[in-house]
Amino acid sequence: MSMHDTRFPQIALPALLRIVGLIGATLGLSGVALATLVYAAGHDFSIFNTYLSDIGNTPKWPMVLFNTMMLMAAPVRYAFLVLLVLSFAAMGGGRVMSTALLVIGVPVVLGSAGMSAFPASSDLALHEGSAMLYFFGTVVLQTLIGVQEIRLRLPWPLAITSLSVVVIYLVFAVLLSMVGKAGVTRSTPVIWEWAAFVSLMVWLIVHSAILGRR
Repeated sequence: MSMHDTRFPQIALPALLRIVGLIGATLGLSGVALATLVYAAGHDFSIFNTYLSDIGNTPKWPMVLFNTMMLMAAPVRYAFLVLLVLSFAAMGGGRVMSTALLVIGVPVVLGSAGMSAFPASSDLALHEGSAMLYFFGTVVLQTLIGVQEIRLRLPWPLAITSLSVVVIYLVFAVLLSMVGKAGVTRSTPVIWEWAAFVSLMVWLIVHSAILGRR
């Protein structure tokens, strides 16, 4: 059989990146939307007072919907990162940066999965540790992605959305670590968690759209 046998369909890297990215965004958005609607039906809800993790820690359907969708989304996002790194490599990205992105992406995904697998009511220490690993890890990861996009002179929306995620995640992570100190109340970081989620979904969609057609 020839190495170039065309009997099996071949999916180009940009198209695959677009498909995986949109799957990840769909899982994230639908999971949060459905879980929030179910939560709001039986509880007081506000993006200024209700953490996403509060929804994931509410028994029965809010917990099931939120945590299941987030656990499904975690490996999809890492698959997207792999495709993103391959895209950077194809455009001239260096091996060291590619390796760094893939290595840093592992604890980020583990932190994301840990937050969903261990709600605060089941294991507070693991939940909070996973949250810090995820949020601070995302700051480092997205910074490197933004730097790579600037170095490769890719379309400006890519680096802007990458660095926007960095700023929002960093603000949230710092405020979360300061709850109970210096006048930072439990509700202070809440709006920033929602902003962090939205910024990541925007980043995922923008990258899927732009790199998915290159």
